[in-house]
Amino acid sequence: REPGGGEGLFATHPWKPGQTLLRDRPLARLQAEAFDKEDPALLAKAHACLAEDGQLEVLLGSDAGMALWRGEPEDPRRDAFRRCVEDTWPEGTAEARARRAEAMCIFSFNSYMTQDGGRFHAVFPIISKANHRCDPNCWVVVPESEPGELVSARPVSEGEEVTVSYLCKADLLRPLLKRRALLRDGWEFNCCCSRCASELDDMRRFCCPLPGCPGTSAALREQLAGGLEASSCSSCGAVPAEAARQAWAERELQVEALVEGLPESLYCAWAPCEDFARDHPLHGLAGRWKNFIARRTQAEAHEADDEDERAALEEEGEVHRLALQRCLAEVLHEEFVEEALHEELAKPLSPPLPQPHEDADPGA
Repeated sequence: REPGGGEGLFATHPWKPGQTLLRDRPLARLQAEAFDKEDPALLAKAHACLAEDGQLEVLLGSDAGMALWRGEPEDPRRDAFRRCVEDTWPEGTAEARARRAEAMCIFSFNSYMTQDGGRFHAVFPIISKANHRCDPNCWVVVPESEPGELVSARPVSEGEEVTVSYLCKADLLRPLLKRRALLRDGWEFNCCCSRCASELDDMRRFCCPLPGCPGTSAALREQLAGGLEASSCSSCGAVPAEAARQAWAERELQVEALVEGLPESLYCAWAPCEDFARDHPLHGLAGRWKNFIARRTQAEAHEADDEDERAALEEEGEVHRLALQRCLAEVLHEEFVEEALHEELAKPLSPPLPQPHEDADPGA
């Protein structure tokens, strides 16, 4: 994070990949339906339940809750939450409405979605203090009814900062500038991790056009107007010709529009996205496409009535899953990419964390 950013967590002794650093019971859990549907009335109802069962008092009255980040005073979501509470709970006192709006801010910045259906957002006293990196050394595991866990993604040295990703795995596959924009809009900081500080965008990798060459060229961080600037091939060292770079840019633009339009664009997206994933399997768009198709095929297999159909769908899903795993391995550490993949495929297909805007309330 930027110098002077929030507090963080640090390892008190070494950890091996896959070990659980700590288990942490949530301070509060909020029903996720309100976030998924971006419905102010549902959000207000969820926070009313939070107050009725005593979780609001724990969240706002405990030292652990008070220590959690709430955003800058001028953050527009503060006004959005305040208006939401005033519109949906006019009978509440000014103090009570202010407390609910404050709780909404805490969930907005600090919550994690539970696994196995994503029915809740949970805020933790310790886990929620971990800082973000786009190449984290730990993952957050959030069972629906058990304590949350911090699990090491790679070896963690004594004294090393424990970092997690605030973004889901599909968003870690986004280009550098879009990834940083998500973090800036959602959590109010400019990410300065090694991936974001690199001169190359590791999620815009294009396969070398020379026959038989296994290398890739990555788009440069700084792009000039009028064309795609890319590095020399990582294997043969050849500089990609302008014609190749122009062709890459045109296909990238087409596939990006199709992937962003899923699931509505699925019918027209299949052929161009599959071709792009075949030609540039380490590009972030290929990973995001495979992520969507793997999850969709997994859901279809689960609903299939016929055993042969189910087996065929499971086999097809495994092909897409392996392609996604290959792409994820470029940004995640291979010791733990399988666990990260399992976590990603277990999430619901609907976007879990909507960002704040003027006419609807933000998610966490």
